[in-house]
This record gives sequence, structure tokens and C-alpha cells, in this order.
Amino acid sequence: MKTLLLKIFLLLTVVNANALTTQQTAFKKLYAKALKGDEKAVIAGKKQLKGYRLNHYLDYALIKAKMPQLPKAEIKAFNSKYKNSPLVEALDKMLIYEMGKQSQWSDYLKRYKNNRQSQRMHCWYLQARIDTKKHKGLPQAISDFWMNGLSLPDACNPVFTWWESKGHLTDALIGQRIKLAYKINNAATVGYLSGKMKKRPLWVDQALILMRDPIAGLKQALKWNENADNRELVYIKAKATGQKQPDNMYKIWPQLEQHFKFSPEQKAKVERNIALFAATDYLPFTVSAMNALPDAQHDSQIYAWKTRYYLYNNDWPNVLKTIQSMPEFQRNKDSWKYWLARAKAKTGNKTEAKSLFKKLALKSNYYGFLAADHMRLPYEICNEDIAATPIAKLPESLEIAFELFALDMIKEARKEWIIGYRQLSTGERRALADMAYQKGWYNKVSAIMGALGLWKNYKLRYPLAYKSEITKLAHKQNLLPQWIMSIITQESAWQTDAISRADARGLMQIIHPTAERLSKKLGLNYWGKPQLHDANFNLRLGIFYQRQLFDQFNNHPLLALASYNAGETKAKDWLKGFPTAPDIWAETIPYMETRDYITKILTNITIYDWLINQTPRRVAYWMPTFPVDGISMKSWPNDLVSQQTANVGCQQ
Repeated sequence: MKTLLLKIFLLLTVVNANALTTQQTAFKKLYAKALKGDEKAVIAGKKQLKGYRLNHYLDYALIKAKMPQLPKAEIKAFNSKYKNSPLVEALDKMLIYEMGKQSQWSDYLKRYKNNRQSQRMHCWYLQARIDTKKHKGLPQAISDFWMNGLSLPDACNPVFTWWESKGHLTDALIGQRIKLAYKINNAATVGYLSGKMKKRPLWVDQALILMRDPIAGLKQALKWNENADNRELVYIKAKATGQKQPDNMYKIWPQLEQHFKFSPEQKAKVERNIALFAATDYLPFTVSAMNALPDAQHDSQIYAWKTRYYLYNNDWPNVLKTIQSMPEFQRNKDSWKYWLARAKAKTGNKTEAKSLFKKLALKSNYYGFLAADHMRLPYEICNEDIAATPIAKLPESLEIAFELFALDMIKEARKEWIIGYRQLSTGERRALADMAYQKGWYNKVSAIMGALGLWKNYKLRYPLAYKSEITKLAHKQNLLPQWIMSIITQESAWQTDAISRADARGLMQIIHPTAERLSKKLGLNYWGKPQLHDANFNLRLGIFYQRQLFDQFNNHPLLALASYNAGETKAKDWLKGFPTAPDIWAETIPYMETRDYITKILTNITIYDWLINQTPRRVAYWMPTFPVDGISMKSWPNDLVSQQTANVGCQQ
């Protein structure tokens, strides 16, 4: 693994060498050697890098390479010399980890902080106490750690074996942990633990039945005894199944409710889940299920989904009625103001609708731009800023951060940034944003603007980054560069090393299987996930993928967006039975993430279009009607509006 990382590091050095100074290039090569533990090369190379601000990173890399030898004295000396560096904490963590890995228990106990941030390291801590005979309170400490619904790492097995050998593991404790694992649907742990019981109670077998096939299990539960254990099992599974199979739960719940003595709170939670997730599937019983909920369960989420259900069914009188019934804080959100205006227009009150649209058109977002389109008004785009205070002397950690960023050592750069950023005043932070923009650290610029509340500083929040590369690649695929920039802003905020929970990577957040597929089609050599953090490579794949999605969905922009965010299969599902009006279609998408994604991208592209062309295309340009159930798409709301560009003003 270490060899692979070094190869990657050296490759990135070659890729970016043209952009680096001679000194920076020399450092990167030397740093790679330091990570290998080549002390002679580092000593010789340092003579050519005399006074270079990152030389202590070479010392750090050499110590890191020696970590299996537990170089405590060298770490202590380094920490004393560079006490304000984030590398101090990094070395300490590595040393503690290595001590645990090597079972150096006495030293490990002296250094380990009992914060449970790592399950493995906490198990080593417990093992250290066993082996050093520090047993006071230990059985309870092990019991407390063991008692959770998650699966635990193999490093914990010796600890639990010792604990069990001392007679501390009982069927009662196993039962408690089974219930915790059952709550989070951890079937593997429930199955394993049930096999360790000396005398397994019936409810454990019933829990396994419910986990294997929830609906079949809940039907069987109608024959089970009514007791606290069975009631709790059925309640937990009914609540969870109401989210995944609301139609089936709607049918079986009345029988379960009669058989078991659920509390009013339990009943309400199950019924709310059934009603809420029936709405996301637009099932016919949605409204009646929602109306049957007690007042305490009728919250803003229920109102929102009831409104979407009526939008989906083109029931404008009830759209109007439901929005007017919303709590004031919800009714005053831009999204529901827009739908209130649409509902009033559809139900014949065009005067009030126009008044609402005019007020909403003063907002610089998707709903404001849509309102302006309905009224054919200019777009409101006002740039906001505060005065920057010149930074007399940039903190050393920020100097280091910028140098690391230039070397593509972004993870390290980010840690240095945090230290230096804290030392600046508000005005100096604003000046730092300009500096970061000039150096191409765009996601830090966005972070500063957000922290300072400068959401309308569009020129900094919406960088025209990689403009020549994006323009060239986008035009090659018959796409607009502002479309690509809008997606990058939303996907990664221009963070080249971004990694999502789904392991999507880089500027355009591409996952490994997609990268493999796209690379083959483009004839590119793709050697692994780290390559997706190279901006140019990521852009080539992501822009080509956008072209594929446009082709697949007959050049419908919103379908291309929906498929990029939620997957091509889901986008196709939303072409069956859904409304054809694009604003309604976007609002009735079941996935909150995809709904928000589309509205934010359309806001982004309007701002980018303004930055590039001064008079942006109207949002309606990107929103033709939907080819639902084979119906041809057409301009919306009409050709005149959708083909216009919008003048931009600032009345605020």
C-alpha cells in the first residue's frame, strides 16, 4: 500500500511539475524519498533547499517512515521545535497507534486519550489494562463498550474473550445488545449474538423472523402473545417498514394495532411514517392517512408532502388550502410563496398571484427567477461585499498552507489553514479570500464568504475557475461552460480532493465504476481512484458523462441533472405518471436531495450566465415540459419566455 501511494505521489509530481518552481519540484521529489526513509537523500537535498519553509515536512516524513521503530526521542525533539505545527498532533497519533499495534501496553496507556474516536484503539486500551493488571472497574468498562448495536472490529475479540472467561457475559446482557442491534437492523450481529445465548428466549427467534422478511413476519406477529418484548419488536419493525413499504403497512397496521397495546406515541410514529412515505410514492390513501394523524404529528414535513401530493395530482384548490394552513415560518419560505402564487393564478385570483410573483422576483434564487419569468421581469442580482483589511503580515501557517496547496498536499494544507485563519480579523479574512482566489484555492474562498455571510458576493462565490479547460471540453461536447461550472459548484465547491460518502471523487464527483466505463469510451488510461483528484482528468470524464446523459434523455436539462444526482434508473422512473410541467415535476421528485440539487443548479447557472454574458438566459430556458409517458416535450411556459434573456437589476 505504501509503495502504491509513493507511485501516485511521484506521478502527481510529474503531472504538475510544469506549474511548480524549481524549488517546489525539488521538494516534492525529496518528500517522496523522505517517506521511504531515505535519510541520506534528504540530508543532501536540504542543502539545495536552505531556508525553504517546508523543510520541517521533510523531517516529519523521515520520522513517519521510522514509526515502526517507535522513534519517541525524535518525535519529542520535533514537537519541541515545531510546537505550533499540526504535524505535532499527527506524529503523536501515529506513535500511539503504532504502540497499540505492537502491544507496547505500558507506553500505550500513558499516551492514549480515552476518547473512543477509534474502536480499534479503544479495544487496544482495554487490552492494555488487561495485560498490565489494571483491572479495577475494567469489567464494567468492557461491558459499556460492548453494549452497542454495531459490529465491532476483530481487535476487540481478545478483550471480549477475557471478559467472557471471567463470567461477565450473561444471557440478560446478550439480550440487551440484541435489542440495540435490532433497532438498527444489524441482522449479522443479532444472528451471532443469538447463537451465544445459553437459553434463547422466544422473542429473539421472533426478532430474526421480522428481520428476514418484515411483512411476512408482521403477519405472523398477529399470532404472537401480547407482551412488552413482542410489542417493542413489532413497533420498531412496523415503523421502519412504514418507510420502505407504506402500502403494505397501511393494510396490515390496523390489525397489529388491535392485537398489541401500543402507546399513543408509538401509534402516532408508525402512522406518520406510513402517511409520509405513502406521499413520496403518491399512493391514493396519502391524504386520508395524513388527515388521520394527531395534531402533534401534523408538522411542516406533513404539510409539505400533502402539498406535493396535490401538485402531483393537479389539485390546485387543495394546493392553495394546504399552503394557507401551513405554520407561518413555513408559509414564508420562498418555495411555498412561489407555489402559493401559482395556486392563486390557477384558481382564478390572478391579481394576488401577480402581486406575490412581483415580490418574490426580488429574490436571487431559483424561485425568485421563476417568479420573474412568469411576470417577464428583470432578475434581481445584487453583489454584496465588505471592506477588506490589508494583512500586514500573513501568519506563517497560512504561508505554509498556500505552499502546500501549490504542491497538491491539500490535506496537510487544510490543517495549516485552520491555525492561521483563526489569527485574522474579519476584514483580514475578507482580504484572505482575494488571496486564495488568486492562488486558485476556490473552495476556501467559498468557505470564507459563507463564514462572513457574504452569500451575494457572486464573483468570489462562483469562480470562473479552469475556464479555458472547461470551455474547450464543454464546447467539444456541445455543452455550455456555465452548465459545467454550476455542477462543479454544487458537487464539490471546487475542491479537487473532495470525497463523498458514496466515494464519489474530485471536482465533478465521479465514482470509480463510472470512471472505468467512461475512460474506456474515451480511450484514456485510468489507473485508480486518486487519478480522479486530478482536475483535468476529472473534467474530461465528467463533461463527457454530461453529454451522455443529455443524449440519453433527449437533451432535457433537468433529466440530465436528476440522473447525475440520483441515477439514470430513478430519472427514468420519474417519467412514468409524473406531471409534465417542469416546475411541478421538480417539486414532486421523491428525493429531497435531488429536488434541492436541481433548484441549486438552476440558481448557479443563472449566476454563471450573468457573470459570463451579463444578460443570463431565463431559468425557463432550462425547463422544457417533461416527456412523461411518451408525450413530446415543448417550451415552458411558452416559447416567448423560454427563449428570452433577462435584464439584471438591483433594487436593494
